[in-house]
Amino acid sequence: MKRLLTAPPSGSTEGWQRIGPICGIPSAAVSDATLDDATSDRVPTAEIRHALRALASETGPLTGLRGVKLVRPLVAQAHEVLRERLEAGGSVEAYLRGRTRLADSAVIGLLHIASVSTRMRGSNMVAPLAAVAVGGYGRSELAPGSDLDLLFLLPESNQSRAGAVAAATETCIKAVIAGLWDLGFVLDHAARSPRECLDLAREEPAVLANLLDRRFLWGGFGLFAALDADLAGLFSGPLAARWRGAVGSAMASTRGDALNSAQTPDNEPDVKRGPGGLRDLQRALSVNTLASGRPAALAQPALIEAHRFLWLVRCHLHLLVGRAEDRLSSALQPDVARRLGFDEPRGTTAAPSLLHIFRRHAHNVLQAAALATRSVPAQPR
Repeated sequence: MKRLLTAPPSGSTEGWQRIGPICGIPSAAVSDATLDDATSDRVPTAEIRHALRALASETGPLTGLRGVKLVRPLVAQAHEVLRERLEAGGSVEAYLRGRTRLADSAVIGLLHIASVSTRMRGSNMVAPLAAVAVGGYGRSELAPGSDLDLLFLLPESNQSRAGAVAAATETCIKAVIAGLWDLGFVLDHAARSPRECLDLAREEPAVLANLLDRRFLWGGFGLFAALDADLAGLFSGPLAARWRGAVGSAMASTRGDALNSAQTPDNEPDVKRGPGGLRDLQRALSVNTLASGRPAALAQPALIEAHRFLWLVRCHLHLLVGRAEDRLSSALQPDVARRLGFDEPRGTTAAPSLLHIFRRHAHNVLQAAALATRSVPAQPR
């Protein structure tokens, strides 16, 4: 799991000297690597940003929003380049990061156009809105069929959420959502204030787990910093240990129910939700974060290898089916095994070998989940 951000990234490049002010951050405080470090000049992430801006500058922001579909071929080209690299044996980490940078480019470009066209802000004014990637998108883990988990942070109700500003902000968010759909992205979004996020995080462990993997994208950084501070407060103070124990126990209990179903091997395992899948791996990290009050990260070689393998299988499943498909069915196993380079014995398929490796990795993940469950502190009375 990535370190929880408390400040904008450091560094400066020519590309971000233009984008920084739009995000409400000085250009010297932002690095272009946040978008382009996982891609080369064959993946047109920068071109997508510039094309969206060109639509606004040449036709006006409002007309530019209507012409967003003109940029869709560039997005499709970028997806195709990334797919070719993965299928040629490229690393799944680079593939996931590349897809994330591509989505970042679209989100930032659309927010720039929409925020000006809706008069939510002037060209040099910090926006009364912040866009934050959360969950898998926040972790820079976007499979081909993954949704974009996007949080729009709004000021508290007693600040600037009234009148014309609130109406313009709502219109801006709707325009960005429509633009992302036009570009081919599938969205899972919410619009809340930092305080509303905190209240939900206290009540729902799943919401908290999503927010643990937050990443600032665009807008008023003060809103993101406020969310950071509010969530940090959950890990300190006299009630922190009790709260961590309660939430950690809830997560561990959910995992314990699934552990009981893992006793019988599944010949068609679910890579994401099944026992020993990616969700278990992420849940173990979240429980460890809650138990210690500090962000947890994969450290054991066996878990790093499991993480890589499970993501590789999931991405190839999505590419084979052409949509989000996380069950490794018997019909798909031979094709996935072939894509992953498993040797096929004469007259048979490599599916049994694929399942054998999958079960080994799932076993390691389940062990990590069990260890995380035991690490949950007892709740103080």
